[in-house]
Amino acid sequence: MEEPLVSVVIPTYNRAHCLGSTIESVLVQTHARLEVLVIDDGSTDQTASLVKGLAASDGRVRYLPQANKGVSAARNHGFRSARGSLIALLDSDDNYEPWKIELAVACMRADPRWA
Repeated sequence: MEEPLVSVVIPTYNRAHCLGSTIESVLVQTHARLEVLVIDDGSTDQTASLVKGLAASDGRVRYLPQANKGVSAARNHGFRSARGSLIALLDSDDNYEPWKIELAVACMRADPRWA
């Protein structure tokens, strides 16, 4: 069975100082099939250049800017743009453990309601 594509939605606003670590924590996941959607909610710091640079070096990263509308609107933008069959949420000042997505997918597969 092919591993599902997981879309990790990261809404952000002026978090360039910590966003690189957040994105890196997704890129090193043991579950390989993923995409990282960074929804920039109108940041005025270096968020755009940081994420565009990461996207240029890793095609799994997508930069999705929008006018400042708040975190809920940013998440909804991410949901609409996601290509994965599963969506994971991550705040822009948090990090995943390297096994987080693999474990979540395994738990879902173990539950017959997700089959």
